[in-house]
Amino acid sequence: MDTSSPARSLEEEIASLRKELAVFRVNLSGKDWLTVEEASFYCGVSVAQFYAKAPELGLAPRNFMGKKLYEKAALYRAIYDATPWARGTRQGLPPAPISSDLADAMARLARYERKKGLTMGRRK
Repeated sequence: MDTSSPARSLEEEIASLRKELAVFRVNLSGKDWLTVEEASFYCGVSVAQFYAKAPELGLAPRNFMGKKLYEKAALYRAIYDATPWARGTRQGLPPAPISSDLADAMARLARYERKKGLTMGRRK
């Protein structure tokens, strides 16, 4: 009888839970250099996404005592220099469909605003 599979599965589950728990323990205050896990948390992305996109953004780690460390200020600059999010658009996706009820409500509101002379909640 092979019992290694359930044990391995349990070990993988424990490792996964430890990673999730580590997210709750991340304390970046006072740190100038961050590990990969901390850097991805700081940027609000997964570790895999961070690894994939960091080179494109010019984020190069330092090798210090066998750890990859990223400068917190460089991460901030990369986020700050990123293209501002365009409100109301979903990048690369067609516009979201609007239900007929919502379209009707929006049309009624527009008619009401025209009738009352309102623009963006203010009188003309």
